[in-house]
Amino acid sequence: MGLVFSCFFGIGGISQDKASPMVTVDLSTDSLIHLTYEQFMELEDEAYDKNELNRLRKLTDIHVQKAKSESNPLEIASGYYYRTIIEEPELAVKYCDSIIFVTVDSEHPKYPTLGYILKAIIYYDKAVYQLALHNYLTAYNLAVEKKNFKHQLTSSMAIAAIRNLNGQSHAAADIYTKSLILLKGEEDYKNRYYKDYMILLYNLSLAHLRISQLDSSRLYLNEGIQRAILVNDTMEHRDMVLVGAQLDYYEKNFEKAKDTLLKYTYQLEGNSKAMKLYYLGKIAQDSGNNNLAITYFKQIDSIVEETKAPFDNIKDVYQQLVMHYGLKDDQQREIESIEKLIFYDSLMTTDQKGIIQQATLAYDIPYLKFQKKKAEELLKVKSNWVLILGTIAALGLLGGPYFYVKAHRTKIKLRILMEDPKKLKSNTRKVEEHPASVPEEIRNELLAKLEAFEKSDLYLRKDLDMTLLAQEMDTNTSYLSTIINHYKQMSFPRYINGLKISTAIEELTKKPELLKYNYHGLAETFGFKTGESFSKAFYKKTGVYPSKFLKELKVRGIGRHL
Repeated sequence: MGLVFSCFFGIGGISQDKASPMVTVDLSTDSLIHLTYEQFMELEDEAYDKNELNRLRKLTDIHVQKAKSESNPLEIASGYYYRTIIEEPELAVKYCDSIIFVTVDSEHPKYPTLGYILKAIIYYDKAVYQLALHNYLTAYNLAVEKKNFKHQLTSSMAIAAIRNLNGQSHAAADIYTKSLILLKGEEDYKNRYYKDYMILLYNLSLAHLRISQLDSSRLYLNEGIQRAILVNDTMEHRDMVLVGAQLDYYEKNFEKAKDTLLKYTYQLEGNSKAMKLYYLGKIAQDSGNNNLAITYFKQIDSIVEETKAPFDNIKDVYQQLVMHYGLKDDQQREIESIEKLIFYDSLMTTDQKGIIQQATLAYDIPYLKFQKKKAEELLKVKSNWVLILGTIAALGLLGGPYFYVKAHRTKIKLRILMEDPKKLKSNTRKVEEHPASVPEEIRNELLAKLEAFEKSDLYLRKDLDMTLLAQEMDTNTSYLSTIINHYKQMSFPRYINGLKISTAIEELTKKPELLKYNYHGLAETFGFKTGESFSKAFYKKTGVYPSKFLKELKVRGIGRHL
């Protein structure tokens, strides 16, 4: 899938190739200035389709000239449109700004939103994700204000795509799910919004794959594959099947994954190709063919050198190359790979922090405020019922002091979970003495890494154990165990399960759709192997069984605020 969001404006790749035959048309200003705007658009579309770029520039110049003379801002914007997609990025952004400038006060449902979306697409293609996100967020808010469904859908999907690429897969999956629900509310959505529908299924599958919800990922993927087959869309089918290869890899169906990747990967370009080569490299490693794996990693290095756009597995690629060149005693290439690893690690970390903060402030918080307003309105309507139920509950409690005390304690615990689930997060405790068995430099480094680890979602992995985490943190299990036992004052399993349960409580409070899951589904979502282990860990962490907590969420009506 070439783009991870909808480009419904007719945007596509255009080369500067002048081989297309020219149609004889009088391009003098005098002859064209009297055309209608509809005629201008027909000629511009024709020039674009035939890749006659100089002719297209001339037409758009006269189109804008005519619109300016008639003080018609919408037609000025229309004239600038094609320049945003045929010019080099720096100039194209200026045309986008011109569209925004001339339509800033427009009441038209498409403007100036379209200018922000076009600018965001340019930045996205250049992998300048913070600027892309900024423009998509602006476009989304304008689309909501103007009640433009198509622009809302496009912007929200793009926001989700950027967050997915920058380590916020849970948030991305949530936005995609809401977008799909919104889309399915439209009449004949599978045909009228086919492209958006397919992109949503594709991205939902990828997002759930990133958070290790393989069954959900497969469900969306199969829906997309069936639709692509039904309408005979070979390109969409190929892209869906390639996601299926990634799923096969994580399900350890290596041969099936390899066959699919080899069939289609070399049809791709840029980072899309690099991402698939990564899985071929990992499959080669798993089969013991390290030389072939390095060949794939070197190809990825060449692609990233050209695109200057890293992807989430790039650090692993350069770590493998550093080890390879170290073993080959090739110091020059080893140093180059180390420098790239440091550069892209720093770049991605900085970008991700900026994107997380920007998305939270401009998208998540306004959405939560909107949900809060709806909840307050519902609560106001139901206030009389709450008083009645409270009175009945109070009368019932008078008859049973033991059960009252027990229920009261449970209620206090539930209230704490509902109002401030973050209190449950594991924090490093201050201690008077430090473990002598761990050198001070290593101790400080591990504490910093644990702090970063707790802010990530890596602890949700079902296969995570002490050995794997020690490898991730470039240390040994002895040091790691000592640090956790001493500063967290708990065992490693209890520490990890505590982080998982804290996240489960936060997510369940924020995401009503999770309330539909049974214990097995919740265990899968939050990194437990069984529903029983999830339930036991929940009770051990909170003193409340998850059934009580889920029931309280439903009673409070969270399940209805979708």
